[in-house]
Amino acid sequence: MDDVTYKQLIKEPDVLDHTTLNVTLKEVVARQEFALAAELQRILKDNKIEKPVLPTGLYDARPNYYKIDLTDDVIDQIVDILFDLEAEFTNEDGDTTPTSSFYASLVDKWLNLSNRYN
Repeated sequence: MDDVTYKQLIKEPDVLDHTTLNVTLKEVVARQEFALAAELQRILKDNKIEKPVLPTGLYDARPNYYKIDLTDDVIDQIVDILFDLEAEFTNEDGDTTPTSSFYASLVDKWLNLSNRYN
């Protein structure tokens, strides 16, 4: 794969980075939502977007990206879990905390997958 194609693919609305998927998987497992966890594990295993090959000897620090092929219902379940986490980490005055902001950023990434809410 060439650099231009790769850069186009990772900007598609149905693509998420490894960190987003990994943190989401951890939280889904913590909530014992094992069917959702299996879907996320499948994506991590099967849907990685191939990176262009770097010249020999160079360390590849680029993040991995994955094509997300989940139904709207599954995405909604994930968003609900992340919304709950965002709310849990909002302080007693209703102000955001760094942790609630982090979960809010995950919610935004999942909601932007298909631009369903824009």
